[in-house]
Amino acid sequence: MDTKTIGILGIGAIGSVIASLINPQYLPNTYHYNRSPRETIKIKRNNIKIEFSIRCDIYIDKKQHLDWLIICLKEYQFENAKEWLSKLIGPSTKIVVIRNGLQLKEPILEFTSENYIIECMIDCPVQPGSDGFYEQLRKPTITISKKEALKEFSDLFNKKELCIKTTSDFKTESWKKVCESSTLGAILCLTGETCWVFKDPKMQELYKSLLIEGINVAKADGANINDSFIDEMFDKLIKYPDTKGSSMLTDRRNGNPIELGAKNGVIKKKGAFYHINTPFTNLICNILSKINRSPK
Repeated sequence: MDTKTIGILGIGAIGSVIASLINPQYLPNTYHYNRSPRETIKIKRNNIKIEFSIRCDIYIDKKQHLDWLIICLKEYQFENAKEWLSKLIGPSTKIVVIRNGLQLKEPILEFTSENYIIECMIDCPVQPGSDGFYEQLRKPTITISKKEALKEFSDLFNKKELCIKTTSDFKTESWKKVCESSTLGAILCLTGETCWVFKDPKMQELYKSLLIEGINVAKADGANINDSFIDEMFDKLIKYPDTKGSSMLTDRRNGNPIELGAKNGVIKKKGAFYHINTPFTNLICNILSKINRSPK
């Protein structure tokens, strides 16, 4: 039997989902790493609670020997994770990066060759429940950048529980995710409320205005986004349950740093570079930067 050794760095909401999706044959050789202690994975999907114990290291003092390292960190966490990365990444370790934003490979290149890195996006709304379980709202879709890595990558997971696809235009897919998540996340984070706020037509208009600014910047950066994307996102928005939140909202409610740089911040920065007017985005960034706290 193949005995791949897998590491998962970052056991938050998405890291917990990923941990619950690992192919059962690899679970005995799967290791978990996190800054704060974790003893169990708790996921609720399809109204079924899944709970199992894990070994989670909060400190490592020597090089690890991993075939695969799946990184589920937020953009601002990479700077403080350099010591972890130096010990978890070996000469032949294959790296999977799952995070928001653009240029996902950049923080990893000082530790390994670009050929060993697979950029990923995950579409999986998940939010913490009052019972300590992360609630997964639908079946995850993971999009990867390397078609040639599809089989080896997909073998890591229980394929019945997620959809894996590849794209030849990862930049466009990344920008679509940035536009969607930054627009929804910023409004929920600012209001401190869940998706019920979009019953208000004024909030719907703000959503469209922010989305359009993001799309304009994305196109200037070379993304190929069709005009129908706005309608697709709006149709998706109004179908969300009133109780749906976002990771930005969760972070604000919990007093954690808000993932501003990888979302609205990158739109503001790229907009300035390409001389694209982004007044709503700039305002959002200014307000959120005032209530954000510096990461530890």
